[in-house]
Amino acid sequence: MSTELVKLNAEEAAALDRIDAELKAAPATGPGVAAASTDLCKKYHTLKGPLQILVKLLRKIPGFGGKAADALEFLMSIADSFCPV
Repeated sequence: MSTELVKLNAEEAAALDRIDAELKAAPATGPGVAAASTDLCKKYHTLKGPLQILVKLLRKIPGFGGKAADALEFLMSIADSFCPV
């Protein structure tokens, strides 16, 4: 198994930074958060582009990367069905 780290291009690094920033800014979970589905959909649409870049990045990781990318794409397809454009 290679110990070489995956090299990020500028687009991938920016996508990861944007995902990180959006998740850190997310409100704490609780009873009132579930009721704000429009806010969740807005957040998802904000992150969808960076998440698509993350899928491509995950596919570069040998071994588990493809499976992780498939799982993320599956979750995104669920979000797409609940949060149509």
